[in-house]
Amino acid sequence: MSFFRLRVAQITSIAALFSSTVAHAAEYPSRPLRLIVPWVAGGGTDIVARILSPKLIDALGQQVVIDNRPGANGIIGAEVAAKAAPDGHSMVLHAVEHFINGSVQSRLAYDTVKDIAPVSLIAAHALVLIVQPAYPAASPKELAAIAKSKPGQLSFGSWGEGSLAHLSGELFKNSAALQMTHVPYKGAPQAALDVIAGRVPFMFVTMPVGAPHVKAGKVKALAVTSAKRQALIPEAPTMIESGYAGFQVDSWRGMYVPAGTPPFAITRLNRELVKIMQMPDVRTRINASGFDPLSSTPEELDAFGKAEYAKWAKVVKTAGVRIE
Repeated sequence: MSFFRLRVAQITSIAALFSSTVAHAAEYPSRPLRLIVPWVAGGGTDIVARILSPKLIDALGQQVVIDNRPGANGIIGAEVAAKAAPDGHSMVLHAVEHFINGSVQSRLAYDTVKDIAPVSLIAAHALVLIVQPAYPAASPKELAAIAKSKPGQLSFGSWGEGSLAHLSGELFKNSAALQMTHVPYKGAPQAALDVIAGRVPFMFVTMPVGAPHVKAGKVKALAVTSAKRQALIPEAPTMIESGYAGFQVDSWRGMYVPAGTPPFAITRLNRELVKIMQMPDVRTRINASGFDPLSSTPEELDAFGKAEYAKWAKVVKTAGVRIE
């Protein structure tokens, strides 16, 4: 084949590929979408997913089916997402634990950064340190004093080994050289119920799960982990105010898709999610659930996620948490 014919063939091939891409972009999405939630129904991530899904249905003109895949601190759902077809019809709403898992777990069936592609930040919230109302501690310092007086006897709950709640408990433990036992649960709601029942003394729980129990008088909030007090429970001081300098822990949620998803699908999903997160009714519901609404470009979420990966890798190393 002559050079001229080769060039014509290449140009024709490129034109055909471009035409096909444009056609697929125009047709997208062509069927219902799956929104994977790697946590239990009723947890913070699930709450946000159920606020988003009706708006995504309206924006995309297709059903959005929520697929709860809880377990292993979000690993099960992340693996399902990483191995899903990269055609823009599968999404995963994940949390900071996605990056914590990359540091805590010695073996994962997927690559934390390479196998899941960012779309947009969605929301963030603080954690709240809760105990039973009758528990004889009115502050984190008093709780630490009780723990010191009973070495190894106090336990704290979380929604999983290596979870943000677990690492927050480890930070609290290390801050005063306390000896305590971690008790992992399948989800934050289950752990909170055991704090209410007195089966576990305390935990750092998500605002969406913990704040309603605080307001109902079922638990007592000793502190929140944010830099400033939270509007939902303004009476609770921050951990920093309580004498724990630098103790700031923020959880967040981001929308991801399988790596290799076409750029036109990521662009469309990002555009719609950014619009949705600006809607007054969505912002009101997100705020009422204990979250701050957020949005970003895929590139911003990518940079943010990598920074979080590095941050929590240091915390994991200091706490000595490792899951084989």
